[in-house]
Amino acid sequence: MAKKRKFKKEVKIFFLVIIFIIVYIVAYKISESLGKVKDEEKQVKVTYNEEKEDTRSLMKQLISKQNVYISNDIAGNIKLNSNHWDEVRLLFEGFSKIRKVSDMTPIYTGYSDDDIRFETDLNVFRIYTVKKEEYYKVPVSSKEEFGNILNESISTSFDFAKQYKKWESVEVSYNDKETKKISKWKFDDLSYKLVSKRPVGKVQPLKSRERSEYNFTIDIKGSNFEIKIETMGEDYVKLSSGDKEGYYEVPNVLYNYLKNDIFKIK
Repeated sequence: MAKKRKFKKEVKIFFLVIIFIIVYIVAYKISESLGKVKDEEKQVKVTYNEEKEDTRSLMKQLISKQNVYISNDIAGNIKLNSNHWDEVRLLFEGFSKIRKVSDMTPIYTGYSDDDIRFETDLNVFRIYTVKKEEYYKVPVSSKEEFGNILNESISTSFDFAKQYKKWESVEVSYNDKETKKISKWKFDDLSYKLVSKRPVGKVQPLKSRERSEYNFTIDIKGSNFEIKIETMGEDYVKLSSGDKEGYYEVPNVLYNYLKNDIFKIK
């Protein structure tokens, strides 16, 4: 009798195992099937988004971009700061669309973060992608201002200033008391400290400079350019090239590097 009950118990366990295996297999198949459906839905969405083309003019598309980079014969891939880009976008409103121009020699070239490209000789502005292109006439009244903004955006940019491979000589002074020449093998160290948080007006930096015990000046010279970077306290700098200048809020890394590592001021 005991053997019979034991046999029945073993049979029940056997059938429970079989049922568990069957349920597991069915659940796995259902899950796999649902996963394929979701993947197919995602693929449809991706394909739909890829096929959905922006029908706006290239000018309107460019104006809507936040990250824009510019180059000339001195520097390349310089990101326009928000202030300069806002000024350029305002000028775009006065540009008029024209037919294709074949004899333009660009002075400035650039691109957006999603590869809308442009170039200009300050008379004509060309925007293009792999599929289409547009040409715009730069008004005579805007030509000088347009060139000045683009030139200033490069010459007062940290992206340009920190391209140490184009430096030929660097001198650093503090409080007009002592000057040190930076060795070429230290150019990259200094370059890595040139980081900005954001462009600012000049009022706060000037106040910060007045309160600071130490202020440093970096003079950088290249084959066809000169850049001056002046610390204004720990948190601000003035960056100038020729008659162009800009003020920036910065981390205190540069100030501490000049104070502690270069001049070893305690």
